Amino acid sequence: MKTKLAFITALLCLASISTVTGLPLDLAQFSFNLDRHLHQQHQTWFQTFANLAPSFLTDLWLRPFVSDVVTDGVFPSTSVPRDNFEEWLDFQRDFAFDSILNNIGGFGKFDEHDGVTTGAVLASPSRHNPNYFFQWTRDSAITINTLVDFLEDHQFDLSKYKIDLSAVVESYIYNAYNLQRVTNPAGDFESLDGLGEAKFMPDGKPFEPVWGRPQRDGPGLRVITISKYLNLLKEHDKVLLHHGLHNETFVYEEILKPDLQYIIKNWKQPGFDLWEEINSFHLFTSLTQLKALKMGLGISKRNNDNEFYHMLTKSFNALRFFIIAEAGYRSHSVPYLLETPELVLRGERSGLDIASILASLQAHDITSESDSFDIPFPVEDSAVFNTLIAMINDMKYRYPVNHNRISLSSGFALGRYPEDIYNGYGTSEGNPWFISTSTAAEFIYKLIFNLYNRQMPIDIDISQSSIFERITNLKINKDTTIPFGCSAFHNATASLVNFGDTFLDIVREHVDDQGHMSEQFSKYDGFLAGAEELTWSYSSFWSAMRWRDKALEIMNKHAGSDVY
Repeated sequence: MKTKLAFITALLCLASISTVTGLPLDLAQFSFNLDRHLHQQHQTWFQTFANLAPSFLTDLWLRPFVSDVVTDGVFPSTSVPRDNFEEWLDFQRDFAFDSILNNIGGFGKFDEHDGVTTGAVLASPSRHNPNYFFQWTRDSAITINTLVDFLEDHQFDLSKYKIDLSAVVESYIYNAYNLQRVTNPAGDFESLDGLGEAKFMPDGKPFEPVWGRPQRDGPGLRVITISKYLNLLKEHDKVLLHHGLHNETFVYEEILKPDLQYIIKNWKQPGFDLWEEINSFHLFTSLTQLKALKMGLGISKRNNDNEFYHMLTKSFNALRFFIIAEAGYRSHSVPYLLETPELVLRGERSGLDIASILASLQAHDITSESDSFDIPFPVEDSAVFNTLIAMINDMKYRYPVNHNRISLSSGFALGRYPEDIYNGYGTSEGNPWFISTSTAAEFIYKLIFNLYNRQMPIDIDISQSSIFERITNLKINKDTTIPFGCSAFHNATASLVNFGDTFLDIVREHVDDQGHMSEQFSKYDGFLAGAEELTWSYSSFWSAMRWRDKALEIMNKHAGSDVY
């Protein structure tokens, strides 16, 4: 009898979940006049009993049964006018990619006649107020990774772009080889300390003034980008063509291995964060270092460097334990990730930082299931989404430019962290950043892709209820699971796409008429602020668009028809 009652109770629980198989969505209030809605609404007498089923029965019974509750017409059958927004996305994606190339020495607006080494990635053409006319190790690696992604998406078809992107990537790698060997204020190559230098002059000379040193994320990010390119070459049976790089063994021994040795030596030492302000331990640095060590394992094994492989394995395990158990990046007192725990312990900051979401995106290849197990805080980890939610809940009020959206089911312009006082020129009040706002969109699209690619349910913990209640008609008063493949799942992911699009629409509102992006835009009037033509801003937007395309493609595949 007890078994029957449990079974019936579970069915009642399942039936109550089926009431969300249609999630009406009114987005007409968005600035791009999107009024798409998901039209199916189901009523069931089981609703009355929704709260009777014990929550543990959801885990026992929900997935096998509700995953079969799929109805036709999950996605809207009528098109909604959003042509202007879609056209802008296509234009801005191409403009962003061209703008990235414009800021790379020898392939855009600058070459050696301008004092810019071939393959040097300029952070910005801005030379005054502020001067960003430098090559940062971090920005360069993340930017070039965008080009590697382009090559990957187009199966290494070099005809897909007007210039040879492999030549750009390999020029960057050769430039990195030279920069590694430049003695600088952080140290020299022989001791490896010089690899912790954050930036160099455009011509490859050292940057001598006082700066936040060392910055320990650069070597790891460089390993991630270069290893990814070498893996892509191997996958497509290609070889390195740059005269200074010789072959994969040379790149491994002379470029990747020193960076990996730097990580092994220094991961347990504090350094300055990616914003170049705080000397401590940082999630972004630790997580990207861990990803680099994992990629190093693969390439060292391929090059039969067995002794170093074992060193990497030992360091990988130690760093992973540090991230999970010792560093304090995840706290029981708050639902979100802490970028720099020391600042929280000292009561100086909340710990919220877009860098934590950037860390998750940079450190995980979501087409590889092993990354989700080997590297903490993948996109499906609730703490990552909770970080975005907490950022939204703070900055929708913090920045006046967001106030007209507060009553909407919309994303918001995001900055770096709540306590930011850098305004792009000096210190006063922090602004929203293009990087941060595009990163929010990219995270959402990656989350959607990951759910479909791995056929995972949507697990909504109670701390995420506010965001799902805003973008859907769900009413959540406890942890909820929406099984993969049911109508509720498809409707919820469609709602998430629209939510991600609202962040890109904010970008649309604040670029200039030609599509130019700066580093920031004013928290008051929304006009461009800070370094003009920031390369990372363009890279971040392009990456968000890449994952939007991938999310829609896999959604269409599972739906059997076009979502959009």
